Amino acid sequence: MSKVKIEGHGTGTGTFTVTTPSSNTDRTITLPDSTGTLATTADVPSSITDNGDATAITIDSSENVLIGKTTTALATAGLTLGESGFASITRDGYEPLNVNRLNSDGNVISVYKDSVVKGSIAVTGSGIGIQLGGTAAANTLDDYEEGDWTPVVHDASNNLATMHSLTAGKYTKIGRVVTVTGNVRTTSLNSASGGLYISGLPFNSAAGNGFHAAGSIANGENFAITASESLTMYMSANSSKLRIDIYDSSQGITIMTNSQWSSDGQIAISVTYFAA
Repeated sequence: MSKVKIEGHGTGTGTFTVTTPSSNTDRTITLPDSTGTLATTADVPSSITDNGDATAITIDSSENVLIGKTTTALATAGLTLGESGFASITRDGYEPLNVNRLNSDGNVISVYKDSVVKGSIAVTGSGIGIQLGGTAAANTLDDYEEGDWTPVVHDASNNLATMHSLTAGKYTKIGRVVTVTGNVRTTSLNSASGGLYISGLPFNSAAGNGFHAAGSIANGENFAITASESLTMYMSANSSKLRIDIYDSSQGITIMTNSQWSSDGQIAISVTYFAA
């Protein structure tokens, strides 16, 4: 097979001009001053399919890879893969990152420091969990909830008082810690007698000696108690109710009774406890 040889003089790049048959337009091929092989796409199959009608990927002079943008500016929408190892994503009007784990529960994002995992975000069938300060179950925050609850005053036999329309409660649950607040007001105690309790809590307390809780009471009105006596609130472990107590004894407290509350009694309460 005969060969065509093109010789040039000097060093550096050279050019080879070819005229296209369809448009009779000159096209230039630049040849480097080194040994190499010119190949067609038939010789070297491409691993990238390019159907774009505009510039999609830019590699700037600092070797940052820019997708959908031509600047590393964070305010500009697009993806930056930085030469120094960073990545930034900006999207206008929509979430910039979607992470999807298929089939099994587990981490979708892990956070490392010096190649040691320090935290993660995991997914389960019921939601997500965030590990903070470690990777053990004790470091996992996997629940947040807030809402309403309706306090109800009753006695030990569950005889219910009639609650005023202004009675209402709010709660927030972060992990296992529940904080409830409320305005508790009655219009009649009906047949409730003896010690008084408040039910309607959004969650029961956890079982175990470390899970007893105390609450605070303010804005007490219409009570049949002496001026030196004060009210407090107690929630035992593994319980669904609060007990209203009075510091009226040299020995400590006694449970507030129906005769001390009166039919139109009222208190504002706040209690924090661990849910079961």
